[in-house]
Amino acid sequence: MTSGQRVFISGLLYMISAVGLVFAAGPAWAINADDAFPLPQEDPNPLLNKHPLQRIAPEEYRSFNPNLTDEINEPHPIPEYLNKFPKQGRFPIYYYQLLQIDPDDQVQSKVFDPQAFKQARRIGVVYFENKTSGLGEDKNAGNLVANQVSTELERVKELSVISPTRMLEEFQLKMVTTPDQAPDSGEIPVPSSMPPDTKPGYDLPYSKDKFDAVLIGTVTRYTNVYRNRAGQPDTSEGAAVEFGVYLISTRTGEAIWGARFVGSQSVSLANIFSAQNRWLDKQNYSREAIKKVLKDFRDMAESK
Repeated sequence: MTSGQRVFISGLLYMISAVGLVFAAGPAWAINADDAFPLPQEDPNPLLNKHPLQRIAPEEYRSFNPNLTDEINEPHPIPEYLNKFPKQGRFPIYYYQLLQIDPDDQVQSKVFDPQAFKQARRIGVVYFENKTSGLGEDKNAGNLVANQVSTELERVKELSVISPTRMLEEFQLKMVTTPDQAPDSGEIPVPSSMPPDTKPGYDLPYSKDKFDAVLIGTVTRYTNVYRNRAGQPDTSEGAAVEFGVYLISTRTGEAIWGARFVGSQSVSLANIFSAQNRWLDKQNYSREAIKKVLKDFRDMAESK
C-alpha cells in the first residue's frame, strides 16, 4: 500500500469517526439511572395520563389504580357494632353475606330484611368510623363519606333523613360498641325477624319513636396517593375508595340492609355516557360510588 493510499484511508476513517461523534452529540437522551425503560404509569405522555377512556389494564398502572397494594391484613370495612352478631369465621354474619355476592359495578349489596327495609322511612345517619391507615390515611374520610351518603339519601323524597351533624348536635348518641358474647358457630345463622313488641336482641341508644333505622358505616380506603416504583408516595391520577354501610333497625337492633364498595375509577365506555371523561379525585369519586351503593333505596321508592 502506497503512502498516498494510507493517507486517504486514514482521512476516510477520521471523517467517519467525526460524523459518528456529531450524531452521538445530537439530541440529548436522559438515561434513567434505575431503569432505561420507565414503567407505563410514569410515561410523561399527557394524553395517557389524563384520559380514563384509554384502554388501561388496572393491574399494571398503580398511578391510575391506587387501590392495588402490597400490604397484607388490611382492615375490612366492618363497623364495630356488627361484631355483636354471630360470626362466620372471622367475619360478622352480615359482612360475610355481602362477601358472597358477586360485585355489580364494584358494589356488593343485600337487603337482609325486605319488610323492615320497606318500612324504614325515618333514617338517622351517624358519622362513619374511619379506619384508613398508612399511605392512604385520611382523618376526615369517615365524616366526609357519611355526609355524602346523607346528602344522597335526602334526594329520595320518601325518606326523612337526619344528617350526621344533627345526629351529633341534637341527639349526641353513639352506637353501642361493646359486643355481646355471641357464640361462634360452624353454621351460618339467619338474622331473626322479631315481632314489633319484642325487646331487641341488641340494645341501641336510639329511640324507635324517633327513628325507624340508623345508618352506620366504616371507611377503610380513601386516597389519591400511591407508592411509585422508587417506593416514594406520589399523587395518583385516579382515586381508591372502600367503605361499608349498614342500615340498623331501631326496633330489632339488627341490620336490615348492607352494602360494600371497593374499587377505583373504571376505564370503560360507561365513562362516556356519564360524562366522566376525566380522572376524579377521591371526594368526587366517592360521591359517584355512593350513588351506586344507594340504588336499593331509589328502587324501593320507585316501587312504591
